[in-house]
Order: sequence, then C-alpha cells, then structure tokens
Amino acid sequence: MRLSLKLVPSILAVWWCSAPLAESLNLKFTNAQCEVLDKSFGSFEKCYLKALDRHNVSLDLYLKLYQLPLKSLKWHAQLFHRGNGFRPLLYNNTMDFCLFMKNPKRWMFWKIIWDAVLPYTNLNHTCPINHDVIIKSLILQMDMIKLIPFPPNTYMLRLRYFNDKSSGVEVRVNIDHY
Repeated sequence: MRLSLKLVPSILAVWWCSAPLAESLNLKFTNAQCEVLDKSFGSFEKCYLKALDRHNVSLDLYLKLYQLPLKSLKWHAQLFHRGNGFRPLLYNNTMDFCLFMKNPKRWMFWKIIWDAVLPYTNLNHTCPINHDVIIKSLILQMDMIKLIPFPPNTYMLRLRYFNDKSSGVEVRVNIDHY
C-alpha cells in the first residue's frame, strides 16, 4: 500500500492533536494572600511567593498560632476559576479539619490537593495541633494533580481555618494552569 503525499499533513495533524496535553502543561503560583480574620487566633510571619525561574514559583507560609493547643479546627475550602472575574467551580466544602486528617478519603478532591501539600508542611498529624503551621518551598508540579483533569485557566484556591471561638485566618493562592 502506497501512502499518498496528500495524506501526510492530515496524519501529522491527527498525531499532533492526539498527543497527551499533560506533558506540555505547567502549574505555577501567581499570587498569595494571607489574611488574619481574628488577631487572637494567630498571625502570619511569612506569606510570600519566590520566583525560582520562569516556570517555578515556591510558596512559603508561616502561621504563628496563639490559641494552642487547637483541639478542634474547621476549614472552609473553595476552588474558583477565572472567567470574567473569579467564579466558583464545583468545590465548596466546610469540613472538620481533625476528621479530615483522620479520614481524608471522605473528601477525595481535597485529599488530592492535601497530598500535594503534605510533603512541604509540618501539619501532618491529627488534632490536637500544638505548634505553628509551616509550609516551606512548595512548588507545584503537574504530577501532583494528575488525577484531576483541569483545563488550562487561572484558578484561585481559598482556604479559611477557624474554630468555635475564633474566625481564624484565610489564605488565597492563585494558580496558573497553562
């Protein structure tokens, strides 16, 4: 069977379009904002991004807690995507953080996100929390979210930590998926 030269561009186009996109996509932090909602809960000693190179930006966060030990902690986690401003995207949960740490599989999406953060933090145990919270040099990689097929866009992850006595703190990070 002879291959016509007219078919070569079509075959190359099909091959190019069917190649996996994940290898050419990147993740990068573009903004981080940390806000203390209750001064008696804690304060941020660090909350910044550091550009390592064109495609790698690391997140450093240090939250000094004042109400130690924390025996109960709740968190409100939301994911937004950009589209004429930031719009809510599917995931909006309020959870007991202590229960989440005991059984994270109950909230599978947040477990995938948490597993990506876990190697970079000292918050790797269940309650009570009796120390400050540190995230050191967190760099996003595509293999961290390989189970979540997100299209390229800008996303915002908003996490609010609080308990019954305090309105707590809020962390917002913008992530480019390009």
